[in-house]
Amino acid sequence: MHTPTPGQQPGPYRRTAAWRRRTLAGAAAGQASHGFREHLRLGRKGLAIGVDIGGTKVAAGVVDAEGRILAQAKRSTPGNDPRAVEQVIVELVEELGQGHRIWSVGIGAAGWMDLDGGTVLFSPHLAWRNEPLRDNLQRLLRRPVLLTNDADAAGWAEWRFGAGQGQNRLVCITLGTGIGGAMVMDGRLERGRFGVAGEFGHQIIMPGGHRCECGNRGCWEQYASGNALGREARELAAANSPVAQELLKAVDGHAERITGVIVTELAKAGTPPLGSCSKTSGSGWDWDSPTLPRHLIRASS
Repeated sequence: MHTPTPGQQPGPYRRTAAWRRRTLAGAAAGQASHGFREHLRLGRKGLAIGVDIGGTKVAAGVVDAEGRILAQAKRSTPGNDPRAVEQVIVELVEELGQGHRIWSVGIGAAGWMDLDGGTVLFSPHLAWRNEPLRDNLQRLLRRPVLLTNDADAAGWAEWRFGAGQGQNRLVCITLGTGIGGAMVMDGRLERGRFGVAGEFGHQIIMPGGHRCECGNRGCWEQYASGNALGREARELAAANSPVAQELLKAVDGHAERITGVIVTELAKAGTPPLGSCSKTSGSGWDWDSPTLPRHLIRASS
């Protein structure tokens, strides 16, 4: 496949409406070279399935050319086994493919890709190391597969169907297990020379700080992500803090079982004082601010 000149990579085809759903459509649309894009025409021949592989869950949806989600399904991510992740994707595609004419599958994966879009070079939260994910899935699914970074898929989707419509430039920050990001400049997804231009979560904001899964210390996602929220909550629980008593009840006193998802669900249910705790995690951001997109809060659940 032809490797585009840096900064001139053709973008994906199309995507959808709420942020999580947009990610699925962005994955289905992806970012491809002209020749491969011709092979993946959404809606011209049929439908596509977009798959969003995150550190916590794998979400999938049947998507049409207008970015509409026709059916959805999800599974937990088996993070320590690349073959198990592939099997989950196969199960989701088979489930969603029943009753739909599926022509292609788009994968938005949490990891750093080669510029050719075939190999996951490294994933901080999953067991991918130089994993030829596209070829593996094409063999298993017997359909054309398009592979891209999950945040790139979300950013492109936002530009095509969401808040970035009609804009020349867009910066998208995704918040979930970690922090991802993407940039669209003059209508093209900007991946940079090495394909990692939007990895904002791995910018070092606290030199010598918490160790990150990427190997560095003090990365932004160590202070403002779902993983960070879970770590802070576990530390409070281990110290028997009054703030963590409801959390400890939810996990039967086993502090090591506390995750960012559990904290988020309890905070959404209004469990005091977790609401204020979750709002202030993330370097003092005001999580109720109207300038902070609500989908960033929902994404960590």
